[in-house]
Amino acid sequence: MKDRREFLLKASALGISGALPAFASAASANERTRGAAEKLVVMVYLKAGNDAYNTLVPLDNPRYYTMRPNIALKREQTILLNPRQGLNRSLQALMPLWQDGQLALLQGIGQQEVTNQHYRDAETQFTGAGPDEYYDDGWMTRAFARNGKWARDSIDAFAFGDLDIREADPMGPFRGGGARLGVVNLLQPTHWLSSTAPSADALLTTSKAREVPTRWPLRRAGSALRTPFPQDSFGTALQATVELAAAGMAPPVVHITLNSEDGDHHHAFDTHWDQLKYHGPALTRLAEGLAAFRGGMQEIGRWQDTLLFTYDEFGRSPKENEKQGTHHGWAGVHLVTGGRVKGGLLGEPMPVVDVFQIDGPPPVIDYHALYTTVIESFLGGSASGVFKQRFKPLDILRA
Repeated sequence: MKDRREFLLKASALGISGALPAFASAASANERTRGAAEKLVVMVYLKAGNDAYNTLVPLDNPRYYTMRPNIALKREQTILLNPRQGLNRSLQALMPLWQDGQLALLQGIGQQEVTNQHYRDAETQFTGAGPDEYYDDGWMTRAFARNGKWARDSIDAFAFGDLDIREADPMGPFRGGGARLGVVNLLQPTHWLSSTAPSADALLTTSKAREVPTRWPLRRAGSALRTPFPQDSFGTALQATVELAAAGMAPPVVHITLNSEDGDHHHAFDTHWDQLKYHGPALTRLAEGLAAFRGGMQEIGRWQDTLLFTYDEFGRSPKENEKQGTHHGWAGVHLVTGGRVKGGLLGEPMPVVDVFQIDGPPPVIDYHALYTTVIESFLGGSASGVFKQRFKPLDILRA
C-alpha cells in the first residue's frame, strides 16, 4: 500500500495559506520553464453515469416522450442545435463555445461491453480495458510510461475530488504509477478556497510525489485573474488549474471529478430517482465551470494549448423508471472542448430503444478512440502498447 500511495504527513507541512494555491518558488526553475511550454489535458469525470437522452434531447422521436412520460424535456426546455436535437437548457453557458466552433459533442460513445455495475465499468474506463481484459495499472500510467518526454521531476498529474474506491491504489486512470508517476489527489477542492488547510486524509500522493510538502510548498500570494469562477468544488478545481497554468506549473494532466456538493452521486448524475431535481443543476455546474475555465485560459493565453473532455462509466437507460429517474444504461454523450477543437456533432444520434429499465443501445464511438486522440493527436505521443489493439484517433482537432 505504501508503494502505491502515500498520505501527506501533516497538513501543516504543506504550508497552505489563503485561498486557492499556486506552487511557490521552491519549485525548480527547470520544471517551471517546462511546465509553461507544454500542453494541458483536463479530464472531467461525470461520476456515476450521465443521462445522454436528457443532455442531447431527441426532440423528433415520439418514443422518447412515450418512454419518459414524466422526465422528457419539451422543446422549449432545450436549445435547438438542429430541427431534430436540442441541448438541455441547463447547458446554456456552453453556447458561446458551440457558436465559436470549439465544442464537440460525441454521440453514442462508450465501451463495447458493460456490466452496469459502477465498480467494474469505472475500472474499465480507468484502466483502458476492453471486453474480458483486466489491467492493474491505469491507461494514463501506461501512456506516461510509453512517452517518457511527458514526465516531470515530481508531479505529473493533479486530481481534484475522489477518483475511485480501490483502497490499495485509489488513483483511477493513474493507478499503478507508484514511484513512476507523480500524482497529487486533493479530495476536497473547496479547502483550497478557505483558510483551512486540508487534513492529512484529504490529500493523497503516489510515492513519486511524496516529497511535495518539502520541495514544492503549496502557497498562494493571491489571484490576479479577472475571470470569475463558480465557488463550488468544481469551479474551485478549474480555477486552481488556470492559476497553476498561469504560474507555468500545471502538470500535463489534471483530473477533476464532478459530483454533488454533498458527495452523494445520486444528487448529481446517478439519477435513479427525482431526475429533474438533480440532473439539470449538475449540468449547470458543468456548463458554468467550463465557460469560466475557457475564459480563464484565454485570459492567460493558454486556451490553444488545452484540451478538456468529459467521461463516465456508462450512460443511462432510454426508459424512465418507476421513481421518475433512469437506471444504468450503455452508451452516452460526452463533451470535448479546447482552442483547437473542431466543434459540432460527431457519431450518430442515440436511438431510443425499448429495452429493459437497465441497458440501452451499444456505442458507435469506442471510448479508446477518444483516449487515443488525447495521446496522439493532442499530446503528440504514441498510444502503441497502451491498449491491446490500435484505435484510430477521432477527427476533432485542428492542426
